[in-house]
Amino acid sequence: MTRQRFRWCASVLALVWATSGNARSSACDTGTFALRADFPGARLNVCEVIDANQVLVSIQPEDGGRINPSPWYGFHVRRHGGQPNAELALRLRYSEHKHRYAPKISADGKIWRFLPAAATRLDGNDAVLTLQPDANGFFVSAGENLNNDYYARWRAQTQRLAGGATWFEIGQSVGRRPIHALIVNPQARDYVLLIGRQHPPEVTGALAMIRFVERLLELRAGACATDPARCRFLARHAIVVVPLLNPDGVAAGHWRHNLDSTDLNRDWGDFHQPETLAVRDLIDRFEEQRRRPRVVLDFHSTWRNILFTQDAESPTRPPAFAERWLNLAQRADELYEVENAPRRLSEKGTAKNYFYRRFGIPSITFEVADEEDRALIARSAVAFADALVDVLAAVDDAPPPQCADFFCHMAQANAASLIMLAEAELLTSQEASRIAAAAAWVVEEQARPNATRAANYLAFERRLTELAGVQAANVHMGRSRQDLHGTARRMLARDEWLELLRGVLRARAAIVDRAASEAGTPVPAYTHGVQAQPTTFGHYLLAFSAALRRDGERLMEGYQRLNRSPLGAAVLGTSGFPLRRERLAELLGFAAPVENSYDANLVSPAHYRLELAGALTASAVVIGQFAQNLHTQYHNPHPWLVLDAALTSGSSSMPQKRNPRPIDRLRSAASLTVAKAHALVLLTHNANTGMHDYRQFAPLAELIAQSKELYRRYAALVDSLEVDGPRAAEELARGYSTMTEVADVLLREAKVPFRTAHAYASALTALCRASGRPALALTDGELRDTYFAVVKERLPVAPGVVRAALDPATLIAERRGLGGPQPAEMARSLQAHRQNLAAQQRWLTDRQAALANSRQALRVAFNQLRMDTARTPP
Repeated sequence: MTRQRFRWCASVLALVWATSGNARSSACDTGTFALRADFPGARLNVCEVIDANQVLVSIQPEDGGRINPSPWYGFHVRRHGGQPNAELALRLRYSEHKHRYAPKISADGKIWRFLPAAATRLDGNDAVLTLQPDANGFFVSAGENLNNDYYARWRAQTQRLAGGATWFEIGQSVGRRPIHALIVNPQARDYVLLIGRQHPPEVTGALAMIRFVERLLELRAGACATDPARCRFLARHAIVVVPLLNPDGVAAGHWRHNLDSTDLNRDWGDFHQPETLAVRDLIDRFEEQRRRPRVVLDFHSTWRNILFTQDAESPTRPPAFAERWLNLAQRADELYEVENAPRRLSEKGTAKNYFYRRFGIPSITFEVADEEDRALIARSAVAFADALVDVLAAVDDAPPPQCADFFCHMAQANAASLIMLAEAELLTSQEASRIAAAAAWVVEEQARPNATRAANYLAFERRLTELAGVQAANVHMGRSRQDLHGTARRMLARDEWLELLRGVLRARAAIVDRAASEAGTPVPAYTHGVQAQPTTFGHYLLAFSAALRRDGERLMEGYQRLNRSPLGAAVLGTSGFPLRRERLAELLGFAAPVENSYDANLVSPAHYRLELAGALTASAVVIGQFAQNLHTQYHNPHPWLVLDAALTSGSSSMPQKRNPRPIDRLRSAASLTVAKAHALVLLTHNANTGMHDYRQFAPLAELIAQSKELYRRYAALVDSLEVDGPRAAEELARGYSTMTEVADVLLREAKVPFRTAHAYASALTALCRASGRPALALTDGELRDTYFAVVKERLPVAPGVVRAALDPATLIAERRGLGGPQPAEMARSLQAHRQNLAAQQRWLTDRQAALANSRQALRVAFNQLRMDTARTPP
């Protein structure tokens, strides 16, 4: 047997031994109580029965030699059925060190709580626990038993939360257990690395890391609707998580080590253990792909809350990160007390030292106090996650700027052409380097104040040849202004397309939030301009959320067709040069080229404009309907739906007026959006392919700007609405809109034919209108007499049944169909809307990340062409 094989077999035997108790007895029975330790995460080395109500439990480390004082224990205790209630005195005795972890108990091994402090008594280094188990018993553990099964469930949960998160196996432990890693936004070049559970008992650190990761995923799902800075950061960064580095030690209830008797947090550098080696290999692969970590957090637990960071002699990139991070996190309302403890770089093989030494980045050991309040751990993890994103977003060292105008995109398309020509050896490396240096200088010149930033490539080329000679014009080989300008315009449209989607999502988020708060508020609904039936304001709002969902889907689908590159198509029939159009598309972040070269420049430019015009028209018309619904309320001197009074305006001559100006402006914005969309259609209509009419960008830019304003006003208006519940109820009572339920209840309860029941409800309405009374004011006698007058029979239900049906709340509760206003269906609908909104936000984040990464890759490739050329005019 080879030495490696022998070592593995010995390790597996050690795991079996440790899991089963690792000593003379892993279970004992007093006749009244039974103890066992036959489950993952258990530790009960020796159990000695003193009498029917007393046992002595010995807890030993997994192996000899010096080991940190982390005396983990875990067992299950129960009382035999038929035995009377009694207390068990259980003495925990440690072969080394003293009692450290306050006992936690759980009936099911999933939900844990602290054993009451009065039930624990310290006696020297021992602890005496007073337990009162029933016949089912409960688990007792030094900490929540977050075993391998727990992490499997968490992996499934994060997969659902992240939407597109990828879990994969990066290696195996000594005991051949898989080591899993999570990566979110895998196409990003930069990443944040989180490592957990190197030491099995350090549960509070694991709890902090779990909530920290969940918060990052929540931010990624929602930031683009509310916070552009966070959105940009999360679009550019991957989240890489290795939550359980020591699965063998967790399964065996170890104090500190893996199955090879090694402290994993002393193996970073030697890499003798497969667990640390798996992470190193993953990082090596990332580095080969030119991906880099920005921050590494290694989560642990100890006696107090503390961050072990780099000291002043070990500067990080970005500088002073730890101080800025902690200061920002401490602004949260409820952050536990935490110490920043800078430590000098040492030769210890810790993850903190390894990642700092290799990358010079913030590499921090994140320690959480053993017995910190669990709810406070979760809140603090959220504060730390938010602060990490905000600090890195604010100090990002070299974010590629998003192009803001035609010149910038034209320069990027020119850079892509230059890179492709050099790769295809259509330009020599010397020519490409000289042209790249000149092009970079032209871009820098045009970034100065008052520069012209010409929108015509010939002006760019003229300056290029002045700097690098006439050969610099060779960058234009095989292309035309037709495809170059068309590419720049399409790149501009692509960026704006995503910004329009962000506006849609921001407005939809406002509507969904407001729908949740008004889910149970009864209001009248109208058809043909007349009150129809009661619903809830939340139900009404979700209809407009559904419309915005469709608007988002149209933009998402249209983006896939827009995101095709015309570059390399030349005028309309390509060229005699072997240009690689696929490479040009890749360099500029397009999914692929527009395949047909005539379509690329002459047909598809009209098509994507018309598609956007159509999507925005559909969106604006519905938003205009929403505005008109609100405005109609102001026809009533006492509307039930109003704006915040501060947002209305007075009249110059009529003191009573309160004009709902934001509604006016929203409807005007919707109308202008439709008008500008139609202008695009008219510019294209009856124009030959290749004409200037439909390819100019200014009309498209006007439509986009107007639509952005529309979505901004939409979100702001929804936030400012106020519902007067009593006035809505009064309006419902005046409108007799519950008569539908009167007819329905007679059909449901008494099998009265629908048209007969309908005629009865109509007669009740006529009676109420003739007497000027609300429906609920009808007497029992009137309810009976009216039925007899219509049907010539006695009312087949008690009058109270009819009266209950006249209550709007009853009608709302009894609407049982899919998508209705009843509470249970509203709760389901709200959850579905939130999930879909999060999915659309993730889609947007992913597309923005892809564009950011393509800009970065383009810049890297372009700078490689420049090599060491000085930043001075050639």
